[in-house]
Amino acid sequence: MTRKTNNKQKAPETLNEKEQGKSDVQSQDVAQVTHHILQEGKALKLSPKSTNHVFYEIGRAVVDGELYVRLVGNEGGGLHSKEWIKLTDVLDVLAEQEDKPFKSSLLKTVFKGGSANNAGFLAACIRGMGLTIKSETSVFLHVVAPEFDQQRTQLLALSEPESDNQ
Repeated sequence: MTRKTNNKQKAPETLNEKEQGKSDVQSQDVAQVTHHILQEGKALKLSPKSTNHVFYEIGRAVVDGELYVRLVGNEGGGLHSKEWIKLTDVLDVLAEQEDKPFKSSLLKTVFKGGSANNAGFLAACIRGMGLTIKSETSVFLHVVAPEFDQQRTQLLALSEPESDNQ
């Protein structure tokens, strides 16, 4: 009898675990609705030995209407955070650099998460967006692109409601 009682007790726990799993999936679906995806892109990773890409999204937050960017995937491996980062924070960091070369690690300041790949993957993305170019001294150093102001203006124009294709 004791075994039957234990089995019966385990069945509801299993259902609760399944319900909890469904709840987690539903929470993820709700979290995705917090931003309207305006642009998706991919960029080559920084290493000259790699032909793999990093994938990103630019979205407008439902709550404040601000633009955000996030890393959503990559080819060839490497963990990263999928947190939304305020695009103006990234643009401000870049604007401060003017003509001096900088390392990807400079972008660590815009992340809350601590994955070691975050800054390098984001650096590849902003290079792919045309905001930065490779430094003449090293493939791993960046310089603000000559077209930075134009590219920044185009990106910020995405926040205007008429540019939304929804």
